[in-house]
Amino acid sequence: MRSDESFRGDVPPATRHPAVPPHLRPVWPLALTAALVAVLIAVPALSRSPEWLGRLSRLVTGSPLAPGHAVALGLALALVARGALLRRRAAWYGLVSLALLGLLAVIAGDDPLWRLPLLAAVLGGLWLERDRFPVRPHPERVRTAVKTGALLVAAALAGSLLFGGVSVRSVGDVASGLGATGAPMDGASWLPGVLGLAGAAGLLLLVITLLAPDPAPPPGDEAERRRVAGLVLHPGSDTLAPFALRRDKAYVFSADGRAAIGYRVLFGMAVAGGDPVGDPASHADAVRAFRAMCRTTGWRPAVLGASDGLLPAWGPCRTIGFGDEVVIRPGKFTLSGRQMRNVRQAVKRTENFGVSSEIAPERELTPALRERLLDVASRSLGGAAERGFSMNLDELLTGYHPGAIVAIAYGEDKEPIAFQRYVTAGEGVSLDAMRRTPGGPNGVNERLIVEMVQYAAEHGYGVVSLNFAAFRELLDSDERNVLEKAGYRALHLLDPWIAVESLYLFDKKFRPSYKPRNVVFRSWFDIAWLAAALLTLEFGRTRPAQRAADPVTEPVHHLGRP
Repeated sequence: MRSDESFRGDVPPATRHPAVPPHLRPVWPLALTAALVAVLIAVPALSRSPEWLGRLSRLVTGSPLAPGHAVALGLALALVARGALLRRRAAWYGLVSLALLGLLAVIAGDDPLWRLPLLAAVLGGLWLERDRFPVRPHPERVRTAVKTGALLVAAALAGSLLFGGVSVRSVGDVASGLGATGAPMDGASWLPGVLGLAGAAGLLLLVITLLAPDPAPPPGDEAERRRVAGLVLHPGSDTLAPFALRRDKAYVFSADGRAAIGYRVLFGMAVAGGDPVGDPASHADAVRAFRAMCRTTGWRPAVLGASDGLLPAWGPCRTIGFGDEVVIRPGKFTLSGRQMRNVRQAVKRTENFGVSSEIAPERELTPALRERLLDVASRSLGGAAERGFSMNLDELLTGYHPGAIVAIAYGEDKEPIAFQRYVTAGEGVSLDAMRRTPGGPNGVNERLIVEMVQYAAEHGYGVVSLNFAAFRELLDSDERNVLEKAGYRALHLLDPWIAVESLYLFDKKFRPSYKPRNVVFRSWFDIAWLAAALLTLEFGRTRPAQRAADPVTEPVHHLGRP
């Protein structure tokens, strides 16, 4: 697995040698050494290991270990080796603790004296390398580990008193039982084995807890959100910038405060949604701040929806181009021509059905209209929940987010039958939500998009961002190899749930242009966690689409001007 030295793009080439920062120096030699020691510690558990391997094992253990003890300690040290590779300070503490225990065993006369200089050299080397491990254990992880350890000790003592025929003073026997050395006990014959198993499981649980990355941070507070709302309005902000205002995102800012990244942490992955918001001149600095934060928290950095232009700022990381943002240029858009025939017919169909429409700022919606539109949203999704991350906002129709615009379609009876919400950023407008009542006239969505493009042209917006066309090249290709055919077939079969193909075909009718978007991540070893995090963020349903119990009577105005 690649450690954080893979992000050397943060350091100018001229300064990498010899003054390489400690957190960028390679740690794999130490991690590999710890892994080899873990293997040697586990040797006594092998019933037919060669004699020379046993002697080599005693070089690191000093004295023979019971098989159960050897397996537990070997597994724990293997986890510590992985933690060292991920630059966890807890792994460094673990290695230092093992060396100190070895020294105490030598001083107590339990281990041979010749191990003393070896262990002293190990301790000295670990002390010199301490700055290579910047990921300190989070206080919450430490508290959990302490509570877990105390619970295990209390359970072991209680079990020994109830079933082992020992007294409170027999702490040595209880400790031996936890160490799986099989110390003699009166009472239940099964107790030493149970204590040994509990001790091994508890040791592994404590190691895993202390080596875990920081827990997910709380979402940004209102002060941070106000700052981000101002950055979203910067002329250089990306079309995905408004979605940084989701209330479930945390933020990291560039050093000058002129750019920010909104992100969420899931399964140890810190996933940023799109490019940084704010001044493009500070985007690279925001990326550096984000990666520095990930180094100290133990999170694996990733981006969903990065543009091609900012990929160099992420350094020598991995990228996958997974689709394109669908954009329309209002200044070039027209309904004339044979290629736009389907869209013209859709718009004409709604006119024949007596559909009318209007476009209004979300904050100017009356409480009664807002309630009726929320009913449209609920019926559109069949009572399901809203979902999305990189190109979806929250707080639908509450007036919470600045710059939100709503395009509404009404039926012949003047009741709302569909609406679309757009959010503004820089010089563009981005589609956030598109809802239509079941059984409503076909063509309503096309009409609202056409009218929104015209609105954007009249109000000086240079681009309208519609949706995201995932795997567009695969869907648009006429000639596919065997692997591509299998991928296309999978997308086709899954379309009722993820709507990738149907959304692409809908967008294609407008003859849009496309802006490539990428997934950025640290290492191919992160791919499983990355896939789990991205799928959960994009398709996980976190909030029900239902009408509010208490209708909003006054739009919120505290995040800035629309």
